[in-house]
Amino acid sequence: MKYNLSDDEIMGGEKTFLKLRKNGLMLSDKDVEILDKHGINYLDFKSLSELIFAIENILDDDYELEELNIRLGEYNYYHYTNK
Repeated sequence: MKYNLSDDEIMGGEKTFLKLRKNGLMLSDKDVEILDKHGINYLDFKSLSELIFAIENILDDDYELEELNIRLGEYNYYHYTNK
């Protein structure tokens, strides 16, 4: 079976690339869209840990928000934890 996928389909498009935001957080455009959809202003947070904690407090069986929280937690662990 052959699949004819474009690079954007394979990579998830530009919306999934992490960008440094004004407050120093690394978030993709898609992450920002999800946060906006749930009324969370990422600019109110100074660290990913704070943002993750805020998301955990409002999780309500929302798969999209839960998936974002997991991704941010993994990014936070691998980039900001001393190993």
